[in-house]
Amino acid sequence: MARYRGPKCRKCRRYGASICGSARCALTRRSYPPGPRPARRRKVSDRGLQIIEKQKVRFAYGVMEKQFRRYYLHAVARPGPTGDELMRELEQRLDNVVYRMGLGSTRAQARQLVTHGHVAVNGQKLDIPSARVRVGWQVGLTPRGARTEYAKILKEEIRGRDVPGWLEVDREQLTGRVAAEPGPGDIDPQFNPSAIVEYYSR
Repeated sequence: MARYRGPKCRKCRRYGASICGSARCALTRRSYPPGPRPARRRKVSDRGLQIIEKQKVRFAYGVMEKQFRRYYLHAVARPGPTGDELMRELEQRLDNVVYRMGLGSTRAQARQLVTHGHVAVNGQKLDIPSARVRVGWQVGLTPRGARTEYAKILKEEIRGRDVPGWLEVDREQLTGRVAAEPGPGDIDPQFNPSAIVEYYSR
């Protein structure tokens, strides 16, 4: 499936939020949008703000438009607030779980670990980034992934990385378990799921 492969920080600057996950995001140095500076600032409509919120979440999780809409339709069919259900579906993607566990410094790096076959779920290699990880499932590196130089470096780096409460992580073994489903408090505060719901509800 095609996905955006251009400069990540360009999207951060376009939408005014650090969605690439990099500690050296260009947004911290250039907080204005890319391209020529406009002669006068244009007011963004409510519809425009909703589109911006949708695009922010899409690019943060590395999801294309058609796939993102499927996530929304699944969220609508589930009980509970649609916005919370949508973010829960995205948070439980395998590449995001690997990122939240601290096995990758960014979602893009976590996605690469998965696609290269370095991640195992319940002891079996799984190389599909969009696979949904259920409560109680175990996630870790494959034997081949554990032998890489990256795994040796990761054992040092993972100690300083925060892990959300819905995950349990063994930093020595580089393994983790999904202890619960992510709740509304686990959603990144820079995202506004209700605006996305309003966009698709029209």
